[in-house]
Amino acid sequence: MRLLLPALLLSTLAVCSTVSGASWEPVPPVDFSKISVADFSDDDLDLVTPLAHFAQLANAVRENDPDRGFIDLVVWRNAKDNQPYNARIMENVLSLAWFYTADRTWNPYRGHPAVKARLEAALDFIGNIQAPDGAFSEYGPQKWNLAATGFMTKFLGETLELLAIATAPDASGGPVPIDASVLERAHATQRKALVRLFARDDYYRHATIVTNQYGNAWPGGLAWLHLHPDDAEIRALWEKRFRQSTADFQSPAGYFYEAKGPDFGYTLGTHASNTAGAWFYLRGTPFADQLIEEEKHWFEFLSYNTLLQPGANWFAVNRAIETRQSQPVVHPINTPMAEFIPEARALSRTREEQAAILRQTRERLTSGWPGVAPLKVGDFWAYTPYVFQKRRASAWYPDQAQRDEARKQLPYLARDRFNHLRRDPRYDAQYYYTRRPAWYGAFATGARASRKQRLGLGLLWRPDTGILLQGQAQNDQPSWGTHAPGASLPFEYEGINATLAIAGKPAPAPLPLAADLPDGDVALSYPLGSQGDKIVTLKDSGIDVRITAKGDFEERFPFILTANDTLNHGHIVSCRLGRAWRPFRLLLHERRLTRPAAFPS
Repeated sequence: MRLLLPALLLSTLAVCSTVSGASWEPVPPVDFSKISVADFSDDDLDLVTPLAHFAQLANAVRENDPDRGFIDLVVWRNAKDNQPYNARIMENVLSLAWFYTADRTWNPYRGHPAVKARLEAALDFIGNIQAPDGAFSEYGPQKWNLAATGFMTKFLGETLELLAIATAPDASGGPVPIDASVLERAHATQRKALVRLFARDDYYRHATIVTNQYGNAWPGGLAWLHLHPDDAEIRALWEKRFRQSTADFQSPAGYFYEAKGPDFGYTLGTHASNTAGAWFYLRGTPFADQLIEEEKHWFEFLSYNTLLQPGANWFAVNRAIETRQSQPVVHPINTPMAEFIPEARALSRTREEQAAILRQTRERLTSGWPGVAPLKVGDFWAYTPYVFQKRRASAWYPDQAQRDEARKQLPYLARDRFNHLRRDPRYDAQYYYTRRPAWYGAFATGARASRKQRLGLGLLWRPDTGILLQGQAQNDQPSWGTHAPGASLPFEYEGINATLAIAGKPAPAPLPLAADLPDGDVALSYPLGSQGDKIVTLKDSGIDVRITAKGDFEERFPFILTANDTLNHGHIVSCRLGRAWRPFRLLLHERRLTRPAAFPS
């Protein structure tokens, strides 16, 4: 298909509102009596609910000034942030564009004049709230920031792609109309935002701390280059930033920087969306290998921090080290990287599972068509544009045998003994992983990256019972550590400056960035402020903690109990899956605490 695009004025354009002399006709609600679940392909079954709520979303677009074109409905982002200056609200322009352009027998909104009027107004509104230099705001009038600008390029880029396809003379179902001047201004808006992101260093420097925000510009820029392959300036800028981003955005430990450290929520969420969006364009290009290598390094790090639960299909997360969010578990994911990376395949949904989900969804819809609850106005995720991002890209799922084999190769399942280190020299962080036949644990030392992050023992897992201890990355949630009496936060909160010894010998210097350490007991010694000292030794028999303190102290343990667990507090004995285990044996002599942990009964 040849995409016919308007001739663009690639200099700054004055953006104005389209003036209409007549009031808009309302967007009618969908009549589900005229369509059935049989009209939907498997790939579109997840669109029944967005279809049911689309008229409510579209009719919330403001028709008149001030703020003509603003989507005035709290369904994407927090209610307090649903303001006309917030460009993040307008990411749902993609939702408007998708229904306006999608050629589906069940879609009554393709080419609909009432949707067209609102889509054009929304596109112009986005241009109107853009800064002269191309940036967008999120948290206040003219408070331009990286996040609002980066995200807009991703969603507006996809919007312009859909419009280019649907307005082409040979479009499937025939071309849909769009005002040429509105489209021209929207293209200018997108290009100006890309130049703002790529040509100046301030947003790029900030992105080295919060990488997911800048990563939106990878698919956003690629969408632009797909529409404008001869734009040499944008191509050179995009390629320069993408090439340099590996060293700047990704820690040698494997994670992508979020608030200077790892964050599983953002990286498995926004970053994964950026990766899938970029892969749609990069597959088969010289940049594909760079993306695969980055993701391979990330999934290797993830494989040490996500623990498969025995007899279950979910992973417990080493959430204590998260810097921004707090993700307790990971359920099977969908990533195109699973085609190339075994560690990603281990975390993926299988083809068989996906087929079962689609079958169950179709059966549920058939039995109670359409079975859609009212739109949850006021809910952050009530109507998310992510439903429509990169639907043209095909998913990749391993089969059951491929995933089973990949899971066998996860480090804590493939081996029952190792000491492993992941180190970030930029922000002085060390992440230790120890596997022994009876247990697996993770321990973090160094400088605290953010207020949420918790250092020290992050989790304790056994191959027979699964997760037993899991520190929480929240001020008001439990994490492992030594507390002064009545203190809400442990001494470890301010950071851990630990001395490392292995098998009674000083650790090798310099420490590797991502490698196994020598075999033997791992001892980490560090001060508890000015109040004492602590030695944590990771041994075959368990985790031995010795504390010398000037006064009283509390040692707190973040137990994870499932619904069927029982806990005998008197002897600190838990029973799970029919097996009793003694997690701790506490011996207090004078002011020294000795605790062999994970001690099997």
